[in-house]
Amino acid sequence: MSSDAHLGGNTSDPLPFPTECYEILRHPRRLRVLEVLGRRRTRLSLSELTAELIEEPATDGSNGRARHDVRISLVHNHLPRLEDYDIVDWTDDGVALVDGSPVHPGDLSVLLDRCDDENAEALLETLVDPVKMRVLSVLETADDPVSLEQLAAELVARDGSPFADAERAKIALHHSHLPAMADVGVIGYDHKARRVTRFDRAVSIVR
Repeated sequence: MSSDAHLGGNTSDPLPFPTECYEILRHPRRLRVLEVLGRRRTRLSLSELTAELIEEPATDGSNGRARHDVRISLVHNHLPRLEDYDIVDWTDDGVALVDGSPVHPGDLSVLLDRCDDENAEALLETLVDPVKMRVLSVLETADDPVSLEQLAAELVARDGSPFADAERAKIALHHSHLPAMADVGVIGYDHKARRVTRFDRAVSIVR
């Protein structure tokens, strides 16, 4: 997939997951688990999920070790964390998504594609966040540039808004979210004019 692909194909964005759950999704392997389960759309055994996560099977006999390492990381790290937030259902019968993914399935591939970039860690840390996901969703469907007032009003108007009112949204966007997003290169933000521009290579993420 091209690294300049846009995300944000789904603009209906209820947030059934607590904000804290997005913190555990800032890891490539957990995003990959969501991508695999969403693509397969069925309950997978632990062995099947492990095999899916080994993207390039080894031909030198080391594949067994790779499977062991992935399986251990799933059992002792990733699946328990995802299960804690009811993102996955994990039983002796296998693993499945409980109620869809907190990140739109079509967007996971683009995020994962960017995990090889030098700024991948900063990108995930910044963008896997419910507010920033919604910001980029708005920019995906709006004419550029968008004023801070327009952006705040749009966020407040959407169902399940994380903000109580537009004024609080403007303050949080201006001082926190927009500068952080500009720092990782997915938007341009003119502080003086208070206008937001989505770069051509910007990504947008929304459930």
